[in-house]
Amino acid sequence: ALPKGRKCSLEPFVKALLEDYVKQLAGLYHENPFHSFEHASHVTMSVAKLLSRIVAPSDMDYSDGVQASEELHDHTYGITSDPLVPFACILSALIHDVDHQGVPNTTLVAEDDPLMAQY
Repeated sequence: ALPKGRKCSLEPFVKALLEDYVKQLAGLYHENPFHSFEHASHVTMSVAKLLSRIVAPSDMDYSDGVQASEELHDHTYGITSDPLVPFACILSALIHDVDHQGVPNTTLVAEDDPLMAQY
């Protein structure tokens, strides 16, 4: 979700660390029908796609004299100004269901599961 023309490059050892981290995260997901690593992967791809649709003010064409704020449908809330923000959003999508038991909260409450009290 970086503005067009801006790239964020990572050192090979950082890429290797991230790949290892993602593999370890995948192992923390249970084989649930829905709250699985496959689901997290789909959510992550969706978040990345949504982030790519955000128009950065630097990508706007001001040649017609129209203010960028009039052309943008929504505020970007600074998402495009710092590469760590999209990274954090994508990482959050990837980890959002780690260790999910695969049952709704109402089931945990009904069964008086200790996990219920923790969250």
